[in-house]
Order: sequence, then C-alpha cells, then structure tokens
Amino acid sequence: MKIGLLAYHFASNFGAVLQLLSTYMYLQHHGHTPVIINYIPADLQASYLSTTPSAQVEAQRDMRRQLWHETELCRNDADIARVIEHEHIDAVIIGSDAVMQHHPLLERVAFPCRTIVGLTRQTSDQRYPNPFWATWQSLLSRKVNFACMSASCQDSRYRLATPSARRGMGSQLMKASYVSVRDEWTRGMVNYLTQGCIDPPVTPDPVFAFNQNAAELIPSREAVLQKFHLPERYVLVSFLNTSQPTMNQQWLNRFCELMKQQGLTPVKLPYAHADAYGRMEHSVPFPLTPLEWYALIKYSAGYVGNNMHPIVISLHNSVPFYSFDTYGTKHFNGLTGSDRSSKIKLLLHDAGLDEQRCRCLGKRFTLPRPELVAEALLHTNREKEGNLAARYLDGYNLMMHNLLNSLAR
Repeated sequence: MKIGLLAYHFASNFGAVLQLLSTYMYLQHHGHTPVIINYIPADLQASYLSTTPSAQVEAQRDMRRQLWHETELCRNDADIARVIEHEHIDAVIIGSDAVMQHHPLLERVAFPCRTIVGLTRQTSDQRYPNPFWATWQSLLSRKVNFACMSASCQDSRYRLATPSARRGMGSQLMKASYVSVRDEWTRGMVNYLTQGCIDPPVTPDPVFAFNQNAAELIPSREAVLQKFHLPERYVLVSFLNTSQPTMNQQWLNRFCELMKQQGLTPVKLPYAHADAYGRMEHSVPFPLTPLEWYALIKYSAGYVGNNMHPIVISLHNSVPFYSFDTYGTKHFNGLTGSDRSSKIKLLLHDAGLDEQRCRCLGKRFTLPRPELVAEALLHTNREKEGNLAARYLDGYNLMMHNLLNSLAR
C-alpha cells in the first residue's frame, strides 16, 4: 500500500520527528510505500519560526529532504484531500503524537493573571476541527481508510468541550478503521466521545522501536563523541528554559559537582527550539539533527531533565535517567495542578520505576535535593528498563500488525 503519514513532521521537536521517522522506516521495511503528508498549519509554523534558531530550522529541513518523501505543502483539508488524490494514497496513518487535541475555551481561561481573567494562546492544531481529526475525508472522491496510532490529547480537558464539538470528535473517531492511544487520559477521552463504542488500547510510542526500525540511520558512538568533543562517560542535563523553570543555577552547580565526583562529565543538551536552562561548563551546540539528539542520549551514561521522549529513548536503550515531570492539567493559572494525565507517570509506573521521577506541576512544587537525584540516576534499575523495552517492542509490533490489517480491509 501507499500510505500517507499525517503528524508533526515539521515540528521544532526532536521526539515528534523521531516517532514519525520510526513509522516511516517500519513501513518501508515491510514492503509499503510511505509518504509524508506535508500539512503545516500556518499559525503553528509562524510560532516555531519565531522561537527556533534559523540554523536549527535549516538543519531539520535538510534532514527531512534526505530521509523521506513529502507531498506538496498543505494548509487545510482541501489541500490534504488534493494530495491524497494526486499521490494515489491508499490509506492514511494519523500519529503518533498529540494529534488528538481539543482544548476547550473553559480550559484556556487563565485566572488569576495581570488582567484578572485571560485566555492562553492556542494554535489551530490544538482545537477541533483540524486535519488531524481526518476532517478531509469527506472531500475525497473515493474511500480512503485512516487509522489513529498511539495518539495523545496532550492533557486536554475534553469534558469541558461544547456538545457540538464532542459530537463532531466522536463522529470522526467512529470513522477510523483503527484507533490506539498513548496514555490512559486519551483512552478515557476516546471512550467518552464515542459513548463507549471505542475503548482503544494504550500502545507504545514508535520511538520504542527505533533501534529495530531505523538502526542504519543512527550515527555511531565514535562519530558522536568526535563531533561534539565528548568524553567516553557523560551525563546529559536538559531543563526547559521557560519563564518559570523547574530548576535553579545553584541546584545545577551542585548536581554537576556530584557527577564529576563519580567520574562523569555533565553536558547541557538543548531542545529543538531553544537552548536548555542554566550555565554549564560543557554543552551541545546548535544545529543538531533529531538523529544526533537520539544518539547523544543513547550513548550517554545518564539523562536528567524535562520532557517525555528523552525518557522513552533512555528506557529503550537502558540508559540511567531521572525525570522532572511537568505533564498534567494545570489550574488557577498554573498555581496548582494534577498529574493524573501525565504520560511519564504512566510509563514509569508500568516499568516499576516510579522512583525515577518527581512531579513538577504547579508553581509550588518541591525541588528534590541534588544528592537524591544523583543517587536515583546512578542506581537506575536497568533490568526493569530492559524488561519494559522488550515488552513495549512486542506491543508495538502487534499494534502495527493490527493497524495495517485494518487499513487493508
């Protein structure tokens, strides 16, 4: 089959690109012809371009050109329907990633704030309707099956949606030939929107199969150490550089001291859109490709910081880690929050590695002592990591088998 892939292929986010590349390579290795549907919302593109260094944007664009085939640019449903017809695409896989978002108006109310009450900013991909909900399907001249794979709603508070939005989302989900989700929160959303007609399985992120699907693309250890002037044993530190970071310089200094005492070199790892927080003696510079970013984590002696995909890569490669988890739903303009919907919390609980995480949601969380984090990092249970990785790879391969069978019907 010629299969269109619809996800965040252009994102200033290394994990988003890697999970799509994993799917692309899986399809190639199994005799299919994948093609990236080049959907780029104009407002989201503008947001990325305003924050991401131009050298980084160019590096990711060059990598995309080298690794996969993209359609012509699509801005809306009509454009997507046209390229599906023009490219003779037989089926479409939506995901994996936060492709099932809808953040209702009530969720976006910020209170208290400087204007007493305000609205958080939102791009078009974060609310229904948008093409990630397959709203282009009705514009096609023929039936094209689509599947939603390991989708996430990114902590959407879906019960606050209007009745018409809930009906629309539920109707679109019922048209899918296959639906799976990345976390229990999104599973609850799908079940709720379809009134129990779809109870989707929670399936692994495709990055859990990256070594299987794309091993030939990963730079060698020697090449990575040489390019970035790294010692044999280094620990990556990567905290989001926001207006309210989950870290402070004093903590970083002490943690770096503890790592050096263990013969490890702490190295600051950037994000795709910006440098990481803080000052450190060693750091990885821009530009950086998603494959280099993956390899840096894979070959490291440990990772400490924010976000999900560094934890996924660590688990996949039995790399020691400690997660400062910021995922969840926020309340009262971020003063408090709930981590019930956290993807990392679910993942580490499933692995039996709850102690490798601290909750950093809300403005009043307690920062764990550097000594505690260092101890947890150095004594990460690699056997549990390996067990989870093997189990998730089996789950991923079963998911792809079932998904492709559903598209062929």
